Amino acid sequence: MLISADWILPIATGPIHNGAVRVVGDSVADVGTLVELAAAYPEDTREHFAGCMITPGLVNAHTHLTLTALSGVVPPLPFVQWLPRLVAALKPWEIADHEASGVLGAEESLACGVTVVGDIAYGAAEVASASAAGLGGVYYWELLGMRAEDIKSALDALRFPEDPATYGTRVVCGLSPHSPYTAGPGLLTAVSEHARTLGVPTAVHLDESAAELQLLMDGTGPLSATAARTALGFTPPGSTPVEYLASLGALQGTTAIHLCHVTAREITLLAEQARGVVTCPRSNRYLDNPPPAIAPLLDAGLAVGIGTDSSASNHDLDLMAELRAVRDSERTLSAVTLLNMVTAGGARAIGVERHYGSLAPGKFADLVIHRVAASSEPEAALIDHAGRSTTEAVMSGGVWRVLSGDLLTRDSAAARRAADARVHSLEVLNAT
Repeated sequence: MLISADWILPIATGPIHNGAVRVVGDSVADVGTLVELAAAYPEDTREHFAGCMITPGLVNAHTHLTLTALSGVVPPLPFVQWLPRLVAALKPWEIADHEASGVLGAEESLACGVTVVGDIAYGAAEVASASAAGLGGVYYWELLGMRAEDIKSALDALRFPEDPATYGTRVVCGLSPHSPYTAGPGLLTAVSEHARTLGVPTAVHLDESAAELQLLMDGTGPLSATAARTALGFTPPGSTPVEYLASLGALQGTTAIHLCHVTAREITLLAEQARGVVTCPRSNRYLDNPPPAIAPLLDAGLAVGIGTDSSASNHDLDLMAELRAVRDSERTLSAVTLLNMVTAGGARAIGVERHYGSLAPGKFADLVIHRVAASSEPEAALIDHAGRSTTEAVMSGGVWRVLSGDLLTRDSAAARRAADARVHSLEVLNAT
């Protein structure tokens, strides 16, 4: 099949005017001008999208799909006030609620042009559902509030797969020891070692709030009670979060999330040891956290991705709106650099660049058709205008997921269950 549009933005190469992508099975077979590909493959069926641009499927490098049903349940608040309300909102939820909310998140992600995620997962059911809906990427099983020796039993209970191919080649399973204030030093070290043994990636929330830095520096502040309950064995190291992880041997190969208070010294350590970093600008704003400066991270050679975080700390899962938030806070970044952060850069940040992030032969046929008019500067036009409302079509793994702006399949039972879970959360919060 030849899929063509006014512009193709392959990311791996420059924009192609009147371009086309050849899809065979679940993979990209060729990319070029429509004239060239039509001549080379005259027997292929064709689908043309006039007035549109085609990019790789977008990479939401950090999200919590299972929290999608909590959109708007907890209003924008400073992080240390928001966190206990989130925990309370989740108390009435059962496993099936998490799964249904995750399905809702997967569907909304696809509707926004996202086909690849770095998702924090709470069990196998939601991973199976999200991947079946068409989302590839990395799903990190979250571990916190436990001893190092409890890792295996916890992963068994959460049905972490023994076989890496359980969910097919589009999905990578990883581990996430949530953060320095919810995972003690023994757990942070043990999860890192366990991940290396299994050959799977890790991700950690770091430097998100001023309270986290205060806790690590002197053991005081609004997160001290949380750490006392969940970060078993924690004593304040008197260092920054990135320095702390490095001292435990847990920074090597990990993906660092947030970094709202990152220092120059920490950037050096991240560049030396981390797999990549991810910023979540609108979630930062929602939780009253400052945006990190992106240019120094890029200048250090780091792979930088963008995430929405969860709908519980954001207004939606529109990754292009997230990209515009980065642009608006850091005007020196070029359109090419910005677009890279939600495609190839995001894929590198979570370690899936072999299969995702650009339109190139051999990569998965993940692509988005954006209803954005032709321009002599297509990247800038795309960043200015693309989003949930302009998503014309989405393909992942060679399968159409969205056409004419509408999802081709929706799980109505999951939507009902997620709506009920949301109501129960609101009831709990209103009663407190």
